[in-house]
Amino acid sequence: MQMTIARAMTRKKTIKAQLEKITDDIAHHSAINNKKLHILSNEKSDIKKNHREATEKVKALFQQFHDLKDNYVKLTIAINKANLETEMIVSGKTLKIAEALVYKNDMQQYLSNLKTAHQHAVKNATREVNTFNQNMKTEGLSEQVKNDVLADVLYLVPIEKIDELDSFLVEFMTEIDGTLNEVNARTFIEVNLD
Repeated sequence: MQMTIARAMTRKKTIKAQLEKITDDIAHHSAINNKKLHILSNEKSDIKKNHREATEKVKALFQQFHDLKDNYVKLTIAINKANLETEMIVSGKTLKIAEALVYKNDMQQYLSNLKTAHQHAVKNATREVNTFNQNMKTEGLSEQVKNDVLADVLYLVPIEKIDELDSFLVEFMTEIDGTLNEVNARTFIEVNLD
């Protein structure tokens, strides 16, 4: 069966809901007092027939659970395979869907933290420079001498690198969701579901 990644992802959500429902049904119906009729059976007069019918229905639930689980696994594998093979372009950068997902799901916070850490270092250095310069006696000194004795912030990370990081966080991370939606809607996978 062929379907888009977007359709497969929707199917996976549906399967999860079905698995939860079956699990709930199993919790309520997979064991009973053997002297009582089981509510899953339509047979209400013969307790042995009632229990046989209920047993078959619970077995069917277990089978349905495993069939759904197998389909979920197949869908996931097909999606993962497509994600490793399919390229997409985000903010002018070409990468595989899997790589884009790593940036989105795993690396975004680290990149944001890196930017914040740099900003924190600049703030601390600026504060230290201001304190240093306030304590310097520069009255009567020429501009050339003042420039030699007064401190300034020394940026050890090139400003272009911080600009690239900021641009990546703003552009790439803003575009990623929409681009993923587009790619998932047009990328087909092949999966044999039961």
